Amino acid sequence: MRLRWPVLLASFAVCAALTALAAWLLDWSFQRAATLSPIIVLVFGAVAFLVVLWSRVLWESIRTRRRR
Repeated sequence: MRLRWPVLLASFAVCAALTALAAWLLDWSFQRAATLSPIIVLVFGAVAFLVVLWSRVLWESIRTRRRR
């Protein structure tokens, strides 16, 4: 398996940005947010999953209603 450097760098940048955003929003030190960064990234992923899921459910519901 080949390591894709652009994907790795993008992942690192997104994780660092989420950590910095959480530190700023919650008024934490960056060190504290970095310690909790796995949880921050996990929660962001779960929220993004739920938004996509419910958006898709809503879209399918609207599309089904239009067909009738």
